[in-house]
Amino acid sequence: HIHKKMATRALASAVFDFPIDVVWNHLRDFTFNAKLISTIQSSEILDGRSADSVGAVRKSTWTTGETQQHRLIELSDQNYRLAYELVAAEPAAENLATITTISLTRVTETNSTLVQWSADFSSDISASAVNFAYDSFMENLKEMRKNMA
Repeated sequence: HIHKKMATRALASAVFDFPIDVVWNHLRDFTFNAKLISTIQSSEILDGRSADSVGAVRKSTWTTGETQQHRLIELSDQNYRLAYELVAAEPAAENLATITTISLTRVTETNSTLVQWSADFSSDISASAVNFAYDSFMENLKEMRKNMA
């Protein structure tokens, strides 16, 4: 019997035709998702912190009514990277833990930006959920690129 190990990471990437500082100025505000993604109805910081403060918790509400709360666990102006962990979801998430990372890399040839959006999931995640995350990240990246123009 051979058991295949399932991927517990979803990663999507896209090139944005903007300098890295322009893209980063949009994304370093932890409520960027409601400003750039149409399926997110609202995004608010719950604990009175600023939207660029590590430890801040945001509540995002989708147009479908689902909500998730994420804690910002990394924000690096030096490395153009942010990361956050899922702390609450309604309806409940199917897996125990998710850490999501968005990182930017300068493309020097064209002065554009490679944007990578990934999530690492606990091992109880299903293959269909990993695939859904990948598809969502890809669609979000395309829409964010369009909305930054």
